Amino acid sequence: MPRIDLTSCLSLSQNSLLHGFLGSYGAELRPHLLLRPCWVRQPKRQHPKKRVVFADRKGLPLITVHNFSCDVTNPKEELPPLSRMVQPVPACPTKVSSYALGFSQPLDDYGCFCRCLKAQKVCLEQCAIQGRFLQGTVQVHNLGYEKIVQMRITFDAWTSYLDVPCVYVRHLFGGEIDTFAFQMALPSGPPGPAGTIQFCFSFQCAGQIYWDNNQGCNYHLKPSGFVLSVPCQ
Repeated sequence: MPRIDLTSCLSLSQNSLLHGFLGSYGAELRPHLLLRPCWVRQPKRQHPKKRVVFADRKGLPLITVHNFSCDVTNPKEELPPLSRMVQPVPACPTKVSSYALGFSQPLDDYGCFCRCLKAQKVCLEQCAIQGRFLQGTVQVHNLGYEKIVQMRITFDAWTSYLDVPCVYVRHLFGGEIDTFAFQMALPSGPPGPAGTIQFCFSFQCAGQIYWDNNQGCNYHLKPSGFVLSVPCQ
């Protein structure tokens, strides 16, 4: 009995089935058909390694030295002559009149000050001359919330006068006495005769007005010569 190769039989049967399957769909079997996968992994790119090369390896200096000079960049450029340069203008002193108080400080006699304040409801507390300014404080009785305190001053012996408002000085604790501050610029130039600058104080509250005129004598300033100088403009 002849020997039958099972492998050849299986191959023939598989080929017959494959031809019959493809023939039913009108396709032809192509020999040696190679199948390739849809996705192919690409090999990784290898980046070249960085290398450090020093300048001396290429014959270049490692240090570059720059020399700077303080000389004039353009040697032909010359400075202007001294006559054309701006010279500082010397100060031109102008004498300004100075004044001094023509009365003693009210607080020097504290008992008299308290009696005047109780009787008049308003009284000058202290006063000083700082440069060209007359400034000080006034005390008034707290007779109501709304108060108007003013200094009335004249520079021509009451031919004319000016009312200067006084500013309330806030205290930490309230009381029966309120304090107001004032400041007034004094005139420049030659001082007038003694008694030319006079001033007093008024206090309005609750429909009443009270005055402090230094017991009818008014407060006044007396000239003390020229001691203040300012540069002219």
